[in-house]
Amino acid sequence: MIGINRAKAESITVDRLRVEREPLLVELDTLFMRALESGEETDTIASKKQALRDITERDLSTLSLTELAALTIEKALAG
Repeated sequence: MIGINRAKAESITVDRLRVEREPLLVELDTLFMRALESGEETDTIASKKQALRDITERDLSTLSLTELAALTIEKALAG
């Protein structure tokens, strides 16, 4: 019988989410720097960046293996 290592599945999901969020963080970094240079408000951008960082700290133990495999940045931010 083949078993699924839950801890490894969660680790793979977190690594996948890190890769998925990287271009989003780069884009937000650019927006942040432009806002700083023009004296605009940066709180919203900083909040979005923090939300992306917090995704990898999320407790994934409540998700089924199917939900874990289907978890995307958008789904993680929504829930």
